[in-house]
Amino acid sequence: MAYDLFEAVQGEDHTAAAGQVAAAVEVADRAGWPEVGFVLAAAGTVHAVTRPVDGLGAEVALRLRHRAEELGAPAFEAMALGLCALTAAAAGDTAALLADACRAVALLDDDSQPALDRSTAYVVAAAAFNTLRLWELVDELYTRAIETGTQGDAPAQVAAVAVNRVLTRLEWALALLENGDEQESRVHLARAREAVPAALALPLRPLWRRNVEACADIVELLHGGDLDRLDRLAGHRVALVADGDVETLPLLDAATALALWRSGRLDEAVAAAHRLVPPGSCSSGARSFPLWVRAAVLAASVPSEVSRAQQEHSELVSRLRWESRHAVLAAARAQIAVERRQADHDRLTQAVNTDALTGLHNRRSFDAWLGRSPDQQQARTALLLVDLDDFKQINDRYGHQCGDEVLRRVGRLMRACVRGGDMALRHGGDEFAVLLWEANLTTVAALDRAGALRQAIRDEPWAEVATGLVVTASIGIAVALPDGSASGGTTSADPGRLYRAADAALYAAKRHGSGIVLAPSGG
Repeated sequence: MAYDLFEAVQGEDHTAAAGQVAAAVEVADRAGWPEVGFVLAAAGTVHAVTRPVDGLGAEVALRLRHRAEELGAPAFEAMALGLCALTAAAAGDTAALLADACRAVALLDDDSQPALDRSTAYVVAAAAFNTLRLWELVDELYTRAIETGTQGDAPAQVAAVAVNRVLTRLEWALALLENGDEQESRVHLARAREAVPAALALPLRPLWRRNVEACADIVELLHGGDLDRLDRLAGHRVALVADGDVETLPLLDAATALALWRSGRLDEAVAAAHRLVPPGSCSSGARSFPLWVRAAVLAASVPSEVSRAQQEHSELVSRLRWESRHAVLAAARAQIAVERRQADHDRLTQAVNTDALTGLHNRRSFDAWLGRSPDQQQARTALLLVDLDDFKQINDRYGHQCGDEVLRRVGRLMRACVRGGDMALRHGGDEFAVLLWEANLTTVAALDRAGALRQAIRDEPWAEVATGLVVTASIGIAVALPDGSASGGTTSADPGRLYRAADAALYAAKRHGSGIVLAPSGG
């Protein structure tokens, strides 16, 4: 359902679909389905980015990126980065676009991520690169999207790639036409024509099908000068206007004006040229084509120094954009290579510092924190040491396989409890730790977080693992508030002292059966 809505917000009923997304996100979040909630939030972001209102798209994309970082899923982070890149394209920030889109591609090398998530993220990254006219790279990413999608159930991505391939090949041909290379333009018009049957053979949303059919008629109009296509394009125009299309319609209008001008029907061409506007889609790679056609037609109809100057300026802009394209493509490939090396390094570092069973940070990460000097430590820190009660009895009664599943579930609960700057660790055996670093940290906040975690462990449906299974935990807390701004904390940020204080508090909690104990101040 989540990916169905992801597709629907790009269709003819996008407004209604966006409303459904907003409601579905709330349901998923309440139900505790973070991955489903993210995909739904991404669908809402796609709508906000592709149909921006007062810069809202950039704000929504940034929120999605923070959400992805909290989940720690590379494919989700890549998806969010691709959408951030699209907002950068809308703002004309090429450096930010390249940084985000190249990082997204590098993150998608992780084969352990779900195929559907990766396939979708490849399509989003390709859309970002399309805005820079990097069609060679776009085509490569579409191929990766299909290859990845065949590993899972990704019919929406197959359809999206097929439709986009028709459109991007048409955009490539139009850019060559702008640049005065009509022969090469015809080659790419033929490539666009070749992509049409594969797209139309798929079950497409009505708007997507109309987009492909319109593109096919634009190709025939420009490739062979078939003026009979003008009536068909007029019919497509009525349907696309009704659908609120923002991508194909401007190209259709521009192709119509160009064909009328070339055939000598100058008055009709001028009337068509006056309504030409750039594509409203932030992912379009042919934003300048309608303006180039407008300048050419108006210069021919009203010869004057002003109209000639406008035409010359339009041709100069087109030429400069085309000449810079290969340099930008080389820069993008180089940046992707750098990002891939960094991603490989990050994955290796994560593997070294991650507990294989729970996915939490491991003892190596904890020891690295313990090795910090006090002046390296965050000013306000809380350490929660968590120990599962009577875990040996769980292993003895239910077996070690059940015990491992208990540890995995506790690890998942702990990941859900930490925030962006915090760290959850498996300290060893059935012992865990949570490090809290917050600018406004208080002892009350640390106690609340510990209480929520302990309750989550108690409330987990353990009967799903084994009949009669009950799991509880004891927690010892030590809080460092060196500035003395709150009571109940230690006065030292030294990690060793903080650990000893939390360990003593945990021992007290276990001994007295009180569940949670806070180390006294000054510990």
